[in-house]
Amino acid sequence: MTDERPGEVLLARDGIRLSQHGMVGILMIEREARRNSLDNPALEAIIAAFDLVPSLNLPVCIIASQGTKAFCAGSDLKALIDYDLGEKVRHTRLFQRAMTAVDEAPCATIAAIEGYCLGGGLELALGCDRRIASSESVFGFPEIRVGALPTGGGTLRAPRAIGMARAREMLVFGDRIDASTALACGLVGQVCAAGEALSTAQGIAEEYAAHVDGRSVAMLKQLIHNGYATPERATQAIAALSDEILLATEESRRKMSDGAKTRKA
Repeated sequence: MTDERPGEVLLARDGIRLSQHGMVGILMIEREARRNSLDNPALEAIIAAFDLVPSLNLPVCIIASQGTKAFCAGSDLKALIDYDLGEKVRHTRLFQRAMTAVDEAPCATIAAIEGYCLGGGLELALGCDRRIASSESVFGFPEIRVGALPTGGGTLRAPRAIGMARAREMLVFGDRIDASTALACGLVGQVCAAGEALSTAQGIAEEYAAHVDGRSVAMLKQLIHNGYATPERATQAIAALSDEILLATEESRRKMSDGAKTRKA
């Protein structure tokens, strides 16, 4: 199944919906026509959604997406091409804020991955505490091939998750890997049947929520982040500046245009 069971909708705007199901939160990216890629309004909505999470005292939140073709294809290249330089810079900053909001969420987070999980989509998944992928999932960092850089924490979190050698292959060469390879190298913790990522994640989340307290999870997450937050933020600031310089070039615009056409096809 790719649609979650009914729950109380807490936020619904710009292709992002946050709902509560007992003690489990579900954030859905509902931009299937754009391969669940993210433009500035969608990023702002993700930030707003995670601003609500602390007050809910939820032990766990699932991040999932509409349909089975793509968990998230990263930045919406079509929107990015049309942005002026100021909006492109703003996009980079919003992306970092959104990824940080997920990474620093005061609850356990589970990414339920179906289909393509690329670029910023993979950074989004890497910000989660657990990743469950369908057998049809594909992972990669295509930024270098479309005139951009991974600025949402991928250069830090990918090496931590899968080791420097494999991470360099994916980041520097834009190599893609399938679900079985992702499981073998530790990028995901579990692979399920196609179309079952969300229902699998819900089963895990409900069992987890029944046995833990939201306040304890929040304190544990804070302890984890205290160990690496400062160097990570410094690295992300450098990544953002580098990406903003690159986005201002005509070559970057041309590659993004080519990438958007390929994604559409």
